[in-house]
Amino acid sequence: MKTKNSWKMVCALVGIISMLTLSACSSSGPATAGESGGSEAKPAGESKVVNIGITNAPLMFNPIDQTDNTSIIVTSILFQPLMELDENLKFVPMLADSIETEDNQVYTVKLNEKAKWSDGESVTADDVVFTVKLIGNPKSIVSLSTRYALLEGFDELGKLPEGASDVAGVKKIDDHTVEFRTKQPVDPNLFMESFGKNLKPLPEHVLKDASPETLAQNPFFQKPTVVNGPFTFVTYAKDQYIELQANKDFFKGAPKLDKLNFKIMPSSNLVAQLQSGEIDMNFPGIGTISVQDFEKVKNMSNVNAVSGKPFNYQNLYFNNETITDARVRHAIAYAINREMMIDNLLKGEGESMDVQYTPIHPYYNKNLTPITYNPEKAKELLKEAGWDSSKTLRLVVPSGNKTREQAADIIVENLKAVGINAQVQKFDLATSVQKLIKGEYDLDILGLIFILDPDLTTVFGTGSKTNYARYSSIEMDKLLLEGTKETDSDKRRVIYDKVQELIMEDLPQIALFADYRLLATNKRVLVGGPKDLGAFINVYEWDVESK
Repeated sequence: MKTKNSWKMVCALVGIISMLTLSACSSSGPATAGESGGSEAKPAGESKVVNIGITNAPLMFNPIDQTDNTSIIVTSILFQPLMELDENLKFVPMLADSIETEDNQVYTVKLNEKAKWSDGESVTADDVVFTVKLIGNPKSIVSLSTRYALLEGFDELGKLPEGASDVAGVKKIDDHTVEFRTKQPVDPNLFMESFGKNLKPLPEHVLKDASPETLAQNPFFQKPTVVNGPFTFVTYAKDQYIELQANKDFFKGAPKLDKLNFKIMPSSNLVAQLQSGEIDMNFPGIGTISVQDFEKVKNMSNVNAVSGKPFNYQNLYFNNETITDARVRHAIAYAINREMMIDNLLKGEGESMDVQYTPIHPYYNKNLTPITYNPEKAKELLKEAGWDSSKTLRLVVPSGNKTREQAADIIVENLKAVGINAQVQKFDLATSVQKLIKGEYDLDILGLIFILDPDLTTVFGTGSKTNYARYSSIEMDKLLLEGTKETDSDKRRVIYDKVQELIMEDLPQIALFADYRLLATNKRVLVGGPKDLGAFINVYEWDVESK
């Protein structure tokens, strides 16, 4: 017998998610002058600024098409999601006051009636419906589409019929109420992840005439002029910095900071600028401090530093269209000495893993037989597969993360030892992601963050935009579909155990390691700082000592 599920703004989650910056700016950086957005009085001309050090540049600022972690983080500040997950593993209200369901199929979203766009227009149900339809438009190519396959009226790729106007899966009830209807009952965790946390409404009154097929080229997503978050967009100096300023009319209260800046730099500069005070903090996943520098940062007199949990991980993609034989993919996995990476590169500050769930994830299958370093086994598999030793594999790696770059060098040496030639190709993050999307690689290392729900359709589903491994399996698609339909957590666990077993069998990609991230914050920061989860939920309350 089903019980009533009411997912309100403080609903607790069962399980654990494993999901993933500007100096006090010189004349070449963003200005820091301006009036305060906070409630506390400050001396005239004095502004409060927080500068966050990151290593990865954003691709664009489109909340419905995000393929890199920097874009996800920055757009979550500019465009509020319906709900967000905090460090206590609870969903807290952002744009939505509540999300409720009685049958796990019809979900009612109540929007905060005070929410406004930065141009003064109210955030309404029309914006939510518009955004969902834009994602589902068959001409739009966006990263979130696959998730929308859950909704009634959307196909298996999360797209709507050509010319569809009325959509059964989403309906405006009144100006501040939206009703979502899934094709069948779904686990509330899955709904909250897909549509609570990941749906960030766009302003219909600004984008109603935008061409769905050219969203990536739309100037709005390079410089969003109308947002609803606590900070508004000022400028992005490519590969240098992102400058945001306080939205004094933010519906939850004017931010205490005047500016929030992200300064983009090589990882080697993070430590020096933390020490000098040019940046106030790093950020896990997009501003990773090398483990070799952990002790140095921990000993800085002006910095508070703690180790985070292994929510994020480094993933090795195989291009399944160029490395078609699973025996070769397994051989590569056996050839890589991941324990040496953890010992030497991470100094023990990490954990080995194979599948796309970190060991602390509640759906992690502990009964899997791990792939361990075994070069002889690798050679046997290569011989069995008839490997052509004259081939050279392209190993693409984004620059900026020192540990990841060193891991790539180790992989090349490990592969050479078993008879596989590989060449590292380093690119900036944007170029690396484009290589993934276009399939212009054989191997690729990319840092990933986990989603709340165990659904891996976006990663392994045939046709998914973010199925970078170009993997296609009828059996996997069947299991993933079953996983989204099942609402009983125990039965879902059985399904996702099978998903992980199939991953280990086909090995379309393999995780390298989950690394513990050092979270460092300047002591002048009174409220705020990097967290593994929900860091920017209360960013409007962040505060610093005036310089």
